Amino acid sequence: MASTKPNLLVGTDVVDRKNIERLSEHSKVYTLANTTGDDLERILPIVDVLLVFSWPRELTSENLQKMSGLKFVQSILAGVNHIPFANLNKNVIVSSNAGAYSDEVAEYALALLLSAAKRIVELHVSLREEKWTLRRTLDAGTEVTILRDKVLGILGFGGIGTSVARTARGFGMLVYAYSRRAKPAKGVKIFDGEDGLSSVLRESDAVVLALPLTNQTTRIINRERLSVMKNTCVLVNIARGELVDEKALYDQLLSLPNFIGTPHVSGPSGLATGRPVQLAVGNTIRFLKGLRPQNIVDPREYVTSYPY
Repeated sequence: MASTKPNLLVGTDVVDRKNIERLSEHSKVYTLANTTGDDLERILPIVDVLLVFSWPRELTSENLQKMSGLKFVQSILAGVNHIPFANLNKNVIVSSNAGAYSDEVAEYALALLLSAAKRIVELHVSLREEKWTLRRTLDAGTEVTILRDKVLGILGFGGIGTSVARTARGFGMLVYAYSRRAKPAKGVKIFDGEDGLSSVLRESDAVVLALPLTNQTTRIINRERLSVMKNTCVLVNIARGELVDEKALYDQLLSLPNFIGTPHVSGPSGLATGRPVQLAVGNTIRFLKGLRPQNIVDPREYVTSYPY
C-alpha cells in the first residue's frame, strides 16, 4: 500500500508550473491562489509544509492557529523577518533562502557605492538643471572618491557580503568584515564582537550593510556608531531599512545632499533569474524526502513585521 504524500501549500504565485510539478512528485500540492473560502478552511489543518514568498495575507493569526499539522516553512525570500514566529508552534522548522540572491544584490551594492563615491546622481542632477559651472579639472577631480586602497567594511559576511568582498577586491580595496560566524576568506580581515564592530566602522572609508534583520541587528547603525565613522565614509544599506536608525542618520548628515535611494529592486532582479525559486523548492524537497533542510533559522533571533 502506497504511503500518503505530505500536504504542501504554496502561498505565492512566483512558483512556476515546472517547480510545482517538481514538488508534486513528493507531496500533494495546494496553491493559495486557487484555494479560498471553505476549501481553505478544509485544508489548513492538514497542511504539513508551507512555501511562501512574503507572508500571505490570507494566513492570519486565526488561520495559522488552525494549521495544527504544520511542520516546515520555507521562505523564498532570503530574509525571514516577515514570518510570524510568535504565532508558530515551537516545533515548526523554518528555513530562509540565504544565498539565493547574493550576486545580484552584491552587484547592486557596488552600483550604489560607486554612485555615491563618484557623486554620479548629484553631478547628473546639477548638469540636468544647468547648475553645473565649468571649473578647473583638478577641482572637479577632488570631488570624487577613488576606491583603490580604501577600506571597505562589510557588516554581515554571508552570501551577499562574500560576493561584495570578492568584487571590491577587484577594485583594489582592502576588505574588513564583521560577522559572528564568518569563515576565513582570502584577502578579508574578519572582526567580531563589539570592539570588532567599532574597529570596522572607525577604519572604513565605505561600509556595506548586508546583515539579516534580527533582534541583535535592528538599528545596529545608530547615533553612537555613526559618530565613530569617518565624516567622508560612504554608507550603503543593501539589507533591511530597520538596520539603520534613520533619524540619527539624518541628524548626523543634516540634509543628506549625497543621499541615494532606490526602490527594493536588487533582490527582485535576482528573482527574475529563477534561481531563488529553484533553491527554495529544492530545499523544500529535501524536507519532503526526510532529509535535514538547509538554512534553518533560530526563531529566537528574529523580529517580525507580521501585521495581522
